[in-house]
Amino acid sequence: MTKSFWRSAARAAAALAIAAPLLAPIAGTAHADGVSDTISALDPSVQDLRIAGSWEKDGRKGVYRLLVARTAAPKPTARLFVQWIATGVDGSVQVERSIEITELAELKLDVSDFVAESDPDGLSVFVEVVDPAQDTDQSYELFVDDDGTYRFGPASN
Repeated sequence: MTKSFWRSAARAAAALAIAAPLLAPIAGTAHADGVSDTISALDPSVQDLRIAGSWEKDGRKGVYRLLVARTAAPKPTARLFVQWIATGVDGSVQVERSIEITELAELKLDVSDFVAESDPDGLSVFVEVVDPAQDTDQSYELFVDDDGTYRFGPASN
């Protein structure tokens, strides 16, 4: 090997020694983060997500989570999902059950707002919707039993 090669190698090593502390913070941010990755992968159509109270059954407990997904159309329509998020003794969480309120999707309405309340028997959700075809407001009720069955229809008030 020539002197010129060793000089170039020495210069490269010196440059690397100077740059390494500057590059360390950048390299340190390139780690896997499961929560961040999962949130980044969440479908963009999911535009509303709320915790809607707690549940307890058969020694298990957790919270209800409501999700609203919308189409990207100029006059969007919505889909509504209810999930049971269970909390383990060790503090871990997992989706225990997930249901879609298919009747809402079939009506081709958009959800403008909703209010939820849980009790020992399940979940009550009052849903304000807009008919995108006619720009009219309507109210619907959703009653979800702790076994996952539900009733959905126009509000009775």
